[in-house]
Amino acid sequence: MGGAVAAALMLSTSMVAAQVTPVEIESGDNSLFSSRVLTTGLSNPWAMRWGPDDMIWLTERTSGEVTRVDPTTGAQQLLLTLEDVYTGPQHEGLLGMALHPELLEGTGNDYVYIGYTINNGTAEEPDPSAQIVRYTYDESLQQLVEPTILIEGMPAWNDHNAGRVVFGPDDKLYYSIGEQGHNFGRNLRLPNLAQALPTQDEVDSADWHTYSGKILRLNLDGSIPEDNPEIDGVRSHILSYGHRNPQGIDFGPDGTLYETEHGPASGDELNIIEPGGNYGWPNVSGYIDDQAYTYINWSEAPEDVDQNTDPLPESVPQFEESEFEGDMIDPLAAYWVVEDDYPIGEICGYICDPTIAPSSVHYYDAGEDGITEWDNSLLIPTLKHGTLYVQALSEDGTEADGLPTAWLSTQNRYRDVIVSPDGRTVFIATDAFGSAAQKFGEGLNTSVLHNPGSILMFTYGEEGGGLGGVVEGNDFNASPQAEAGPAEFEDPNTGNEPAPAEDDSVDEAAATGITSESDVAEVAALGAPKFAATCASCHGAGGQGGAGAVLAGNGELADAGFVAETLIHGFGYMPAFGNQLSDEDIAQIGTYIRNSWGNDFGILTTEEVEAAR
Repeated sequence: MGGAVAAALMLSTSMVAAQVTPVEIESGDNSLFSSRVLTTGLSNPWAMRWGPDDMIWLTERTSGEVTRVDPTTGAQQLLLTLEDVYTGPQHEGLLGMALHPELLEGTGNDYVYIGYTINNGTAEEPDPSAQIVRYTYDESLQQLVEPTILIEGMPAWNDHNAGRVVFGPDDKLYYSIGEQGHNFGRNLRLPNLAQALPTQDEVDSADWHTYSGKILRLNLDGSIPEDNPEIDGVRSHILSYGHRNPQGIDFGPDGTLYETEHGPASGDELNIIEPGGNYGWPNVSGYIDDQAYTYINWSEAPEDVDQNTDPLPESVPQFEESEFEGDMIDPLAAYWVVEDDYPIGEICGYICDPTIAPSSVHYYDAGEDGITEWDNSLLIPTLKHGTLYVQALSEDGTEADGLPTAWLSTQNRYRDVIVSPDGRTVFIATDAFGSAAQKFGEGLNTSVLHNPGSILMFTYGEEGGGLGGVVEGNDFNASPQAEAGPAEFEDPNTGNEPAPAEDDSVDEAAATGITSESDVAEVAALGAPKFAATCASCHGAGGQGGAGAVLAGNGELADAGFVAETLIHGFGYMPAFGNQLSDEDIAQIGTYIRNSWGNDFGILTTEEVEAAR
């Protein structure tokens, strides 16, 4: 944790590149807001709540801490440090939090509800699960005490754990669970259970494994409400199903439950949650339009078929969206709908893919003195774009009113948003690390965040604004790298070429291709400057780690295929570089990291890189 600072925001006032979207998005007038950094040094803040003490209560995912922040000075006070939290690089840790509406009102309901992951296995063979725990706030000690587990044994893994906790207007708890990234990336061969529903025997025995990809509704003691929907003849905690990674849920003033969830490479969704509703995943992404998505069930595919095989054989189960026979509820909006020929993955990797990465959602009513431009809208913070999208709603709140407007853009990853009770000051929490759209210079993606692990503060109607929004013409056809990717290696942060090699023999090694007979030292020498330009900002110049994994003395680098696939396709927060780096570039960087800092694993060949593509 860190103290408050009077730091200046790195504001996007003179951008020549911004987030890439397939449609033109209007920018709001950010000069209507003053802006400053409220506090820094937070360990991946994940959920914020405005407390009855007029303080910001928040969870810190990686440190497992609940912290209270003064919304004026930024001073931090630690309320709880979890001893049993299991934290990973991306989705595991202390996640959502809800405050009982009678907290500090003298009724005895001084309760705080948190959701987090624990490890039931070992460090070498983790077996994570999720649980919701109720704590009591002791006002005299100013600490959270007396933990009571409300529900445990819920699905968790190394991806897509969702984790949002909301206290509903019906005095129920709502909790979102992702589908653990199954059938995707590193979890490609694991079955996706977003469409699976529990049997009565499983509910009776507290077997919650089918809660993957669901939104739950619980009594305050963790039990199943009697008025929960009965789905396929079984009543459980499940309110809705068919979700991918629903990190945002929030109630409107009339009790409408809004939800945002991450799509795959297109089609992030904004939904209204209906009891018993099926939202389609993994069979459908966004709308049923058979565009830019096909459900490929890798859990039932032959083991000898590689995911990069093109075309895939008929032995791999493949389904168009229109083949889905379920009764699906359409989203209010999808960010974004594109056609099959959209160059997904080809512009700047996943940062430029047609999604926004919605990390939360917050209903906003301007009232008499609030932000009139945002009245009756949903505030959607985004990870990739470092932008607050403001989605206007129809008068009755049941439809999205046009495209969202982009506000308060900075070079950060926006994790959560809250608004002060007077409706005029907006607080946005930022991730401590990760990749985002580059807002300055000629690049399109970057791992350099300007305000990592912070709360940014924007006040409406005060002097000191001047924030630039999204640049005009932010579609991929107008972007600097849209016509073709770089022919030679470029630093994704700057677009600049690395320094040329000093030794002619090194150039010759590159020209002849990299094989198992190539000289390790020569190939590693080629990779060194490319690693420094591309990878060192996250992994450290000495492979010591930081925002990225520790590479020094890392036994996983012995697997040449793993190294090649990670560089090409990305892993967790690490972006994919396959569209920016040639096979030779990747072989050189891979050889460098496999033979530096105590590693001694030999050549990564261009043939191995080609196979990983």
